[in-house]
Order: sequence, then structure tokens, then C-alpha cells
Amino acid sequence: MYYPFLKARQFELIALRELASENVTQGHVIPILEPVKETLNNLILANTVFREKNQSAYLVLNSNIGSTAGDTSFFIDFIASEESTNYLPAFHYNSNKEYIIKIINQFSLSDCMLICGNDVSSDDPNFRELCELSEVKIINVEDPGRNRDLNRYIRNLNKTYIRLDDPFEKISPNAEYLKIEENRFSEEHIHFRDENYQGFSDYTTLPSLYTEGGSAPRAVVIHLTYKKPDNKIWIKHFTSNTNDSIANVQGKFAEASKKAVEFCRSENKTNSAIAELESYYDEQHYPGLGMVKKISIKNHILVVAEFLKNQS
Repeated sequence: MYYPFLKARQFELIALRELASENVTQGHVIPILEPVKETLNNLILANTVFREKNQSAYLVLNSNIGSTAGDTSFFIDFIASEESTNYLPAFHYNSNKEYIIKIINQFSLSDCMLICGNDVSSDDPNFRELCELSEVKIINVEDPGRNRDLNRYIRNLNKTYIRLDDPFEKISPNAEYLKIEENRFSEEHIHFRDENYQGFSDYTTLPSLYTEGGSAPRAVVIHLTYKKPDNKIWIKHFTSNTNDSIANVQGKFAEASKKAVEFCRSENKTNSAIAELESYYDEQHYPGLGMVKKISIKNHILVVAEFLKNQS
């Protein structure tokens, strides 16, 4: 199972809604959503589609980022207020055993996910107590190979154990991607079962580091992952050329999309995300940077989902 780890922002949720509507993620992909703002409209819209299409998603109740950061009750109150929800509870562990147990008991939660870094000690009694709760079904650890004691402890718990990796290489400024045509992205979809994980997680084609807002870019880059013949996933960076100022973003998109579309057509790469990009290119329409990000995320999840489906 693949667990893409996304911020619960507008275009991330649009991508997930579209994927669920296309019936391509069910049974192979369960997103993890970490909110960055106390807004619910997009989560409600996504939940409506998830219910209709039988798609589950984990919602982090105590975000580590944005204006929602902290052990609050805002998002568990939202889940509890919904008449029917396909959101499942997830918690960051930050030496906050009391908060997590309180929320689990107060709202009678089950099927919980516990998320932690690899700096947690396997001897931490508070962490052990949480891991051994029957309500905690999934434990998600960032780069777990860096803590062998923690790795061994979790493997002996008879829980669903998934690894979280951060394969996207963020380069600043964006124009520097002109120097990097492509690079290796991920092999976890091939090896996770052999390494005795029940699932794998990453931040898709986004950097894990959250930044609030953003300025107009000097370069437009379209990041598209694709599968090589050996099934390893690589990522190509299609970058605009006229990057000496922030002017003419539409023209920069035209330059980047031309490179992306020519590659996809020459290599017979196609799915609904690529078809949307081709449509914008053919119609000479600039959809906005949010839609470019959505296409990149959606394409990556489709690449992974297709592989997992073929392995079933």
C-alpha cells in the first residue's frame, strides 16, 4: 500500500478527488493529509468524493506545520461533527502521550496511525505505551533504517509498519533545474515488501519542508515522475529557459510544457494527468502554478498506483 504524505491544501486535495473519481487509487493508495490552516471547505469537498468512491485517507490531527501546529482538538472535532467520514485519525508523536491517549479515549477512536521520526528511542516508555495500544494499527517512521533498535522494536509489534521517505530534491532557485534533466527518485515500491514493510510513504513530487506562501518564480518547472523498464521511478524536471526575471509566467509555462509534452509523446507516457497537461499545451492555455503542481502530484500517484495494481 502506498501512503502519499500531502499537505491538506487546495490543489493536493483536488488531485486526490480526481484520482478517487477515476477509481484508480482504491485498494492501492491511502493518502495522509497534514493540514496547514484551520479551514475545512476543501476537506469537506474531498470527504464527499471519498465517501462516494470508497476512498480512505488519514488526517493528521496534530499538525507539525503551519498555523494549525500543535496538539489541538480542531480537526478531531471536525471528524466527529461529520455525519459520515472517510478520514481516519493520525497523530505525530512528539513526547505527547497524554494528548494522544486523551483524544483516542474521548472520541473512541480506532484504526489510528502513529507518525514519528527516527530519533525516537525504542526505550521511551511513553512511545512504547502508545505503540502497544490496540487502537494504534499503523506506525509510520521516517527513514527507519537510521535507527535499528527502533526498527526491530516496531517489527515485533504485529502492527502495520510503513516507512516514510523524502526523495524529492528541492533546488533553489528553480532555474537551477536546467542543469539537472532527471534523477533517480524512488525504489521503495519495488522493495518495501521484501524488506518487511506493509507500506511505504513519501511526499510525492513536493519538498517535505513547508513554506508559507511564496513569491513569483523566475522559472517554471514541471516535475514528472516516470517508470523505467527496470520499474525504478525517475523524475524529470522540465524547466523554462527565459528565467532572467519574474515576468511572463505564461511564456515560461509554455516553454516548460513544450519540453514535457514532447518527452511524454516520444516515450508514449500517458495517463489522465499527462493528458491534462497536453491539453493546456495544445490549447496554449496557462492554468496557473497550482494546477501545474496538481498535475505533478497526480501523475506521480498514478505511476505508483499502476505499478502496485500490476503487482496485485
